[in-house]
Amino acid sequence: MESNEINVYCDESCHLENEQEHCMLVSCICCPKKQVSKISDELRKLKEKHGIWRYAELKWTKVSKSKEEYYTDLIEYFIKNKYLLFRTIIIPHKEKLNHRGWNQTHSAWYYKMIYTLVKYIPEYIYSRSDKFNVYIDKKENSYEARVELLKLKEYLGAHFQSDFVVQNIVSNQSELLQLNDFIQGAVGYYNRGIYSKEGTSAKNKIVTILSEKMQLNLARKNSNKKFNIFIWEAQ
Repeated sequence: MESNEINVYCDESCHLENEQEHCMLVSCICCPKKQVSKISDELRKLKEKHGIWRYAELKWTKVSKSKEEYYTDLIEYFIKNKYLLFRTIIIPHKEKLNHRGWNQTHSAWYYKMIYTLVKYIPEYIYSRSDKFNVYIDKKENSYEARVELLKLKEYLGAHFQSDFVVQNIVSNQSELLQLNDFIQGAVGYYNRGIYSKEGTSAKNKIVTILSEKMQLNLARKNSNKKFNIFIWEAQ
């Protein structure tokens, strides 16, 4: 059987160790590589439909009432596109992390979370025989971060006995990484206790639409392949 080539776009929300937010997420969107160009173009056309420059960067932090229809259309597009799959790991109590006890740095732990996020995809969504290209939103270019990136590639390759492409990219160069940021932002908004079903803000409405359309509780783990949620408790 011929193997497929799958692109996986990874990002995080509130991963910094000393941030006030206690809830952190690591998330990814994946789809077959051969669909990436078509999907990216359709996402740009969706921006243009709503009077947005096609290369403007989509970010959850930019969600506003004035472009509410655009964000609603984005949710609809994601749900209807059979090639797009989302997975997130929610870490609800980042303050409980005990890096000293596990003899690790916060950066090393972050890449362990990316490993936990990604390894599920060949195991349960696609096939071990497929080829995977893992793209991670670039946060820093320190020596430690580069070492951890190489370790991630090594561990994934060893676990699946396959060659993984693992590299940093910049979010404004990838429509799919931006889409991941948007959906991850909605999940994070719900899990940080900001969301109110009666709220009238654009963000509240987007979260309501997403949870109702997907028929999922955004704070509960599931086995849904289209929209997979896992809860990871710090020790």
